[in-house]
Amino acid sequence: MTQLTTTGWQSLEGQAQQRWHAVALGGGLNYLMQWGNIQFMVQPLNYHEMEHETATDWAHKEIAGAAIYREWVGENDETIYMRGKLFPYRIGGLAQIELLDSYRRQGMANLLMRGDGRTMGWFVCEKLVRSHTNISFEGIGQQIEFNAVMVRVPVPAADTYFSTMWIAGGGT
Repeated sequence: MTQLTTTGWQSLEGQAQQRWHAVALGGGLNYLMQWGNIQFMVQPLNYHEMEHETATDWAHKEIAGAAIYREWVGENDETIYMRGKLFPYRIGGLAQIELLDSYRRQGMANLLMRGDGRTMGWFVCEKLVRSHTNISFEGIGQQIEFNAVMVRVPVPAADTYFSTMWIAGGGT
């Protein structure tokens, strides 16, 4: 087992990931879901609950002396609610949740794919709530619960998407 040399969360998170990859299925993991380049895995970034809400939009047309007629006008909002728990000092995940928040701040749309390979569509993170408990001396919770609200959006224009990804990835 790796010996801890520093007490910062970055060092602990890296060491936790190395230990996990060393014991997990030949060093590789499957993911629960992937949004852009962020992978929700069993460890370090995971979610333990998900709600998938879809709706259809119908226009109401009132006709005198008859039942209200409804005309289908298309899809309505599609929202995914994910709830998860991180242990940044034991398992990791803080860097990934901060990247998720960075994409939320930029309004970046990414392709969302389920762990079985099914493409869910293009989504943005509309809201991210983090609840820190057992605060460490660095001001970071030793346990962090998060709620992410992902909302489906139209496919972004290629020039907009790739230039945003380039900037987000540190390109110049």
